[in-house]
Amino acid sequence: MYKKIELIGTDLEGTLLDDNKELSEETLSALKNAYEKGIHIVPITGRPLKGVPKCVRNLEQIEYIISSNGANIYDVKNERELISFSIDSEKSRLLIDELRQLDCMFEPFGDGAGYAEKNVFDYYISTFKGTPLEDYFFSSRIVCDSYEELFDGKSRCADEIFVNCAEAKIRDSVIELTEKLGGLQYCNLGDRFIEITKEGTDKGAALRAICDYLRIDVNNTIAFGDGENDLQFMQAAGIAVAMENAFPIIKQNADIITKTNNENGVAKIINEMI
Repeated sequence: MYKKIELIGTDLEGTLLDDNKELSEETLSALKNAYEKGIHIVPITGRPLKGVPKCVRNLEQIEYIISSNGANIYDVKNERELISFSIDSEKSRLLIDELRQLDCMFEPFGDGAGYAEKNVFDYYISTFKGTPLEDYFFSSRIVCDSYEELFDGKSRCADEIFVNCAEAKIRDSVIELTEKLGGLQYCNLGDRFIEITKEGTDKGAALRAICDYLRIDVNNTIAFGDGENDLQFMQAAGIAVAMENAFPIIKQNADIITKTNNENGVAKIINEMI
């Protein structure tokens, strides 16, 4: 028997969306039914707001979106940011300046998008052209001439900085830099990428923040996830559901394991729940 559920938090890739980055009719129907029961449906994703697929972002049932792995909480109906866990402007610029000294490709995120200098944008487009991720990079990146022009250390803040490290020694240097500057945290994504965010920023902290805003007991939430960056918000939720295709550590910390994202695993649990 399920406890009272007032909010559904769900990751996108590998969870709510199938491998073609699409929302199935069965899953859409389950979301609509939950919403009609008065349950909030909150996507919680590593993508910036502009990178959330329109099939999700434009749903009538979606009122709030947590993006950039918890750095931002948006009220999408009123097109405003509710809560931000961004790196402050001065440290954002300092981090950019320091990363310039390392032989790495990087891109800062802010204002709901990723900023990419032309060489960075060209790299991603050539790498992902013709794949389901091509549309994501076109929709979520803003091409700019220089990061320093945008992040002047006085105004714009970085929600996160995503670093592409070609060699292990560069990755070690990025980690050392993050620890030296303080007030930051890093997350290794595979053996090549590092995500740098403000210390204490994660999907779990964001879930608790949106629950406080909506005056919901976090124990009355259910979380769906598959990746390592979903661990904190699954641990924070009242019920943690891992996809069958999830990382082992996610399954180990789950209360329930459902079918894969290609088998409408999220819909299966929602339909049982309501």
